[in-house]
Amino acid sequence: MKPAAFQPLTQVFVCTHTRAPTDPLRSGCGAAGPAVFTALKRASLEQRLPRNTWVTATGCMGLCPASGCSVAVMPRHQHYVEVTADDVEALVGTLRGR
Repeated sequence: MKPAAFQPLTQVFVCTHTRAPTDPLRSGCGAAGPAVFTALKRASLEQRLPRNTWVTATGCMGLCPASGCSVAVMPRHQHYVEVTADDVEALVGTLRGR
C-alpha cells in the first residue's frame, strides 16, 4: 500500500444508497441521491470548482433523511441532509466559500 500521488483538498460524498420500499428507514437516499450526484458533478465542471475538489457517489453514511439525500463535505466535517438537485447551486456556493 502507498499513498496516492494526487490527494483532493475537498471531497464531497453524495449518498446514493437505495433501500427496499418496506425498510423502516424508507427508501434511503436512492430516490434523490443519483440526481444530486449528477447535478453536482455537472455544476462542478461548469462552475470550475478547483481540480482538487472531488465529487463522489457513496453508499450509506448513516444519516437517512425523510426526503432528499445526505451529503458530506470532507475534511470540513460538514453534513447536509434532505439535499435535492435544487440545492446544488447553494452547495457549490459553500464549496467556493460563499
